[in-house]
Amino acid sequence: MRYYQERAVSSAIEQILLCRSRALLSLATGTGKTFIAFNLVHKLLASGYAKRVLFIADRVSLRDQAYNEFGGLGDRRGVVVNGRVPLQRDVHFAIYQSLYADAANGAKVYEQYPRDFFDIVIIDECHRSGYGDWGAILDHFDGSFHLGMTATPKQDDSINTFAYFAAENLDHDGQPRPVYEYSLGRGIDDGFLATYKVLRVSTTVDDGLVIGEEVEKGAELIVPEGTTPRDTYDMREFERAIVVPDRTRVMCEHLGGVLRTHGALDKTMIFCVTMEHAELVRSEMQRLLGSETGKNLYAARIVSEERDAMPLLEQFQLASGSEPVVVTTVDLLSTGVNAPSVRNIVFMKPIGSVTVFKQIIGRGSRLDDLTKKTFFRVIDYTNATRLFDDWDLPTLPVVAGPTTGTRTIAGVVQDEESGDLVPGASISVRLTGRLLMETRSDDDGAFEVLNLPAAVLDVFVTASGFTRRQLRVDTTDDESERMVVVLRHPSQGDRRVRISGVDVSIADEVEVDLGNGNVLQSAEYLSRARSVITERVPDLDGLRSIWQVRASRSGLEEYLAMRQVTPDLLGLVLGRLDVEAFDLVATVGFDATPLSLDARASAALPKLETRYPQISAEFHAAVIDKFRLGGVAEVASSELFTLTPFTGDWGGVLGVSRMFGGVDAVAEFLQTVQTVLFETETAA
Repeated sequence: MRYYQERAVSSAIEQILLCRSRALLSLATGTGKTFIAFNLVHKLLASGYAKRVLFIADRVSLRDQAYNEFGGLGDRRGVVVNGRVPLQRDVHFAIYQSLYADAANGAKVYEQYPRDFFDIVIIDECHRSGYGDWGAILDHFDGSFHLGMTATPKQDDSINTFAYFAAENLDHDGQPRPVYEYSLGRGIDDGFLATYKVLRVSTTVDDGLVIGEEVEKGAELIVPEGTTPRDTYDMREFERAIVVPDRTRVMCEHLGGVLRTHGALDKTMIFCVTMEHAELVRSEMQRLLGSETGKNLYAARIVSEERDAMPLLEQFQLASGSEPVVVTTVDLLSTGVNAPSVRNIVFMKPIGSVTVFKQIIGRGSRLDDLTKKTFFRVIDYTNATRLFDDWDLPTLPVVAGPTTGTRTIAGVVQDEESGDLVPGASISVRLTGRLLMETRSDDDGAFEVLNLPAAVLDVFVTASGFTRRQLRVDTTDDESERMVVVLRHPSQGDRRVRISGVDVSIADEVEVDLGNGNVLQSAEYLSRARSVITERVPDLDGLRSIWQVRASRSGLEEYLAMRQVTPDLLGLVLGRLDVEAFDLVATVGFDATPLSLDARASAALPKLETRYPQISAEFHAAVIDKFRLGGVAEVASSELFTLTPFTGDWGGVLGVSRMFGGVDAVAEFLQTVQTVLFETETAA
């Protein structure tokens, strides 16, 4: 075992010897949780401390992977299947569905076991399991030690996991915590997990579709009988409430270009919104790259554990498997699927849950010696990567060698098509991935970067309306010449499509090197960010007014992002990944004191309850908890009510609409939520 695996096993055994009834292990995907479970069970069986063990998963593929991982126990293993329980075996493997099924005698399958039959019950991916009806299974075996395993650190949307499995292990503040944790960032630092790069992409319709405007432009709107279309739809509703095939095709065209650049045969997982969406993406990727690569099954859809899907999944998981190269799915591949050779994780599906996001990212974090994989790429079309946090970030390494010196890089930026000089272009200079200096071209298109070391440096040049250029400059040459950097306009034929009358193109493409050692010059970046913010926003009150309204907030965020002022970078530079984007902008632009997400939520909750006293306190708390999870974007639209607990406790969107008295009242409520959330910084 690796050192952290030994510590995890020891921590679990310590809890057993202390006569605790349950414990939680939280380790990043790819760190070998099932291997840890096997070693724990092997020790307990070999010592005679335990005689029988139950391993529970919630999917057949995960159950079978665990069964194979425990292969060293030979015929001491048994599987619960078709209502039969292997009472003669020592270690039983099951999924919740099989245990909760009806047995031949009318009872549940799990009730065929005596309550004290198992000494240990291990619950795999426990953040998704063990509650509701299935909780009765754990209650039945309440005399055994329950060990939960998850790849998700503590978050608001996995609070039940901590409340149950970690209740007997409290921190100094009295909060439940795992008995052992090992993060993705730590795994990258230690060299056991692959680091990652992020490519964040947006389209021209991501801010929403105004149906009337699109129809006026000639788009064809098909409305099913009995359905009344709304005036506007935002990105989270694409492919759910309204199908936008043009956007999907543009994203696939762009993804095809990315794969051609970095490796068309690199294994890729694409997470889609619906089964139909996954099929459209599969079809597009097959059309784009199937014939080029000579693969009849370049892309495949895997959306269930049905018999015909599993051979495809097994073939994809093999590093040596040549087909399929790309798989599309909704959520089947988000948890537990071991495919070390996967190099690209693609989000075409909006993600609101930190738990789901981390599980998906874990599909790419495994190293693979066979394919020499040391890093993976996250290609994000839905801004899912906003959910990265401290758990995911490796320690930034120190770059060897000097980062300053006496050398200079100078030149001009020019439009290739017209020959005009380009003012305001952004020039950044990096050494082995580390940002050294940044500047902009002046009104005459000229730039000069001083105090650089004598080394081979990477120079990146970007400007609005042009594609990015990367050049390599050797400053060890004493006679370096003045540079002429030529920028090209994006090719409209490659980047724009017009199908069904909807005009869609790629609006922005930003490569974010998270976790690969880049260090920002904090003072310089913050000074530039402050100038960008104050050019657009007059003061803190003006920022608050803009942020309280969804449309104006989106406009400001787009403006800032085009100038490289993003919450991700501000949060990293300020060292505050626990606050809302508003607080980051307010701190940099107007020297405001930032409030954490939790503090802002706590201050807003009583105001919301006062304004809507007829609505239950539990409902208000659930809404505010979603803000704690992901910021204001989580509570800005009725998509909020398609998530738990609203779908169960309040009947989803329709139930909430009835409770408020109509969609207009719901919209007014959501606006009130956004208002009270940002009234609080002066009162806190």
